Amino acid sequence: MRLRTSAAAVALAGAVTAGFAAGPASAATTSATSAQAAAPWCLGHRLNAKGAVDKLWVWNSCKSNQSYKVRLANVPDLACRQLKPGGADYFTWGWPGRFDGLVTC
Repeated sequence: MRLRTSAAAVALAGAVTAGFAAGPASAATTSATSAQAAAPWCLGHRLNAKGAVDKLWVWNSCKSNQSYKVRLANVPDLACRQLKPGGADYFTWGWPGRFDGLVTC
């Protein structure tokens, strides 16, 4: 899987350099990505990225329920979750996944 990802990245870089990435497909990807806003400041998290397995704790200090998902790089994002005020979640994932932030959903 890592080799395919690298080949796709090289192909995309070539398309961007050649000026072909400005078509409708890239516009759709951009709008889908920007539709997810960053999670509010009251949705806290702590990441332990030491070792082969990353660990993430998420807690809700907001006064209302919060829907969010964990955005990851190199692997699929985690499913949308909802936390009640005072609630907490715990997640783990392995390499090559990398934490890219919390977004609303």
